[in-house]
Amino acid sequence: MGSKLYHQSIEEIEFVNKLSRIVTSSPNINQICDEFASELSKRMPVDWACIVTIKGENRYFQSLSSKIKSAWKIGDVIPLKGTATEYIAITKQIFYEPDLSQKRRFWTGEYYLRQGIRSIVYAPLLAEDKVFGALVIASTQPNAYGDRELTLLFHATAQIAMPIKNAILLKETQKQKKLLEAISDLTRIILSDASLDNVFQVFSEKLRELVEFDRLSIALIEGDNIRFLAVSQEVKTERSAGTTYPLKDSNTGWVVKHKKTLIVPDLAQQQISPLDKLKLREGIRSSICTPLFYKGKVFATLNLSSVRPKVYEEREKEILEHLAGQIAGAIMNAQFYKQIQEESRLDSLTGLFNRRYFNERLDQEIKYCQRYGRNFSLAILDLDFFKHYNDKYGHIAGDRLLNQIGKLIKNSVREIDLVFRYGGDEFAILLPETDPDSALSVTERVRKNFEEEMRKRKILLTVSLGISSWPMDGVRTTDILDAADAAVYEVKRLGGNQCILSGMLATKVPQTSAKVEAEKTIINIVFSLAATLEARDIYTYGHSREVNKYALMLGEAIGLSQDKLAHLSRAALLHDVGKIGIGNGVLGKKGKLNEEEWKQMKKHPIVGAEIIGHIPSLLPCRLAILHHHERWNGLGYPSGLKGEEIPLEARILAIADAFAAMTSTRPYRPAMSYQEALSEIEKGAGKQFDPELVKTFIDIVKKLLDKKTK
Repeated sequence: MGSKLYHQSIEEIEFVNKLSRIVTSSPNINQICDEFASELSKRMPVDWACIVTIKGENRYFQSLSSKIKSAWKIGDVIPLKGTATEYIAITKQIFYEPDLSQKRRFWTGEYYLRQGIRSIVYAPLLAEDKVFGALVIASTQPNAYGDRELTLLFHATAQIAMPIKNAILLKETQKQKKLLEAISDLTRIILSDASLDNVFQVFSEKLRELVEFDRLSIALIEGDNIRFLAVSQEVKTERSAGTTYPLKDSNTGWVVKHKKTLIVPDLAQQQISPLDKLKLREGIRSSICTPLFYKGKVFATLNLSSVRPKVYEEREKEILEHLAGQIAGAIMNAQFYKQIQEESRLDSLTGLFNRRYFNERLDQEIKYCQRYGRNFSLAILDLDFFKHYNDKYGHIAGDRLLNQIGKLIKNSVREIDLVFRYGGDEFAILLPETDPDSALSVTERVRKNFEEEMRKRKILLTVSLGISSWPMDGVRTTDILDAADAAVYEVKRLGGNQCILSGMLATKVPQTSAKVEAEKTIINIVFSLAATLEARDIYTYGHSREVNKYALMLGEAIGLSQDKLAHLSRAALLHDVGKIGIGNGVLGKKGKLNEEEWKQMKKHPIVGAEIIGHIPSLLPCRLAILHHHERWNGLGYPSGLKGEEIPLEARILAIADAFAAMTSTRPYRPAMSYQEALSEIEKGAGKQFDPELVKTFIDIVKKLLDKKTK
């Protein structure tokens, strides 16, 4: 009997030593757990095993080996309170539950039972007589472990505790090193540019490698409000960069008060501020708000949100607090830089943006619209009778009034619009993503508000507004400015106190009409394509607007209605849109086109009509575009129509197109004089052109030339 016990004892010692060798042979805690569980299963049933550590009030799953579905995974953190791990940390003894289906002492037992576990053992891991974690093994069999197995586990954990602790420390050290490297990278990104706007997207993508989020923002505290400096989002929100929100209604307000990180695990269960209710409606479920300190005060917060609940815990808190400490100074410096930059953009008298920034912003807007096929409008505002006011009341009173006028204009436009001091008594409004009709609506509101305010003050001042739109009035900066200036001049000529669109200078101001939102985008893209076509060749640059000018002159002269004039104007601007598909070699050829090239060129009215045919609001322009190369004698293209079979608008375009082409320089010839061109138009009457329209056109052009001569 003694010999048997001796051999059994020797075997157990050898087994424990073997387990010790497994633990000491690898620094990888995950590999240790797998091999340890595999070896242990030779002596006892092991369907599930894990190593957990204790840190503060939580327990951390460091490694896991499982043959069955597990309620937890590596990296999970759960509260220590009320668990068997807490119990063995106090008692320093093995704890065994033989059948969880019969009795469960701790709340975690319910989770284990759901996964099929019936018996479970918790063995304490001690270092310096203090429990730092536990080795947990479990079986799907009830009563799987007897005294022998428990004794073996007790001896085994005593031997392997220190090597396991060392492996965990190594793992945490390596993890901390990677974390520090990542935080260092993030800090370098922030420091790489004085402007946070330029680097925030890169910063966001890098941070996502460390912490999960669907929305990231930095909120700056400004008095009783917060202003969002930067926002990166997968889940849409109205709180974009630059928008403000009351401090007291935000989680940032809580952080300022308590000077510590705020975690909201599930917004469906707990809401700290009114802003949390908005987030929940937007689909956000969990959030973390970390303070950024400068000289001991919270000046901003780093805010992360997720559509999943319970995403943010102690690990994420530690990462973000470490990161916040590193980047706070850089973000404060970015704010100082931005403040200085903004001050350099402001007009000292009115507080509006100045002329220098206007030039810079206008160039940026054109580049943006060229790249993305968008549009914008520009309004130039010139005060009527301001010189008289200055002469009467003096320059100090005039300056004071200019300051008040600047505020009045700013309060009359939309939030997306930018207002500038353009010159002495001139202002400018840049209206992004705005077509001519919408721009007219905004500027008319400015004019009315101005008129009403001046009337209240009994000041004899009104305002003249001229509006140009990109790309309809040009694709270069000078074109847009010239067009707006020309419109202002026309308003002044008519007595002031009006708004006029540059594109309609040859007609009365049209009635604005509502357009389907979806069609607006398509129309903008088509206009951009037309402008891009013109910009391809300096010889044809501005041709469509010249055609538009002459077509409107002729259309107005024969009494077309305002609606028909508007359709004619669009048709004129887009008459050559079908040339988009023609190569530069053909379009800019200096010599005559060969037969194949001419075939390509003759297709452009059909292609243009097909493009326009897909846009309902432009359908009235389709026939004019399709048939503007028909001839009165039936020898034109593409359909060979003749006489009054050709739509009236197409006959008008034919004359305007020919005259504009003849009076401009082309690769194969110099420009004709107006008299020479009129002579050619007259020769084509009854052959190429409608003879009655030719008579009218010659009359109005001659009157225009006489007026210019005088």
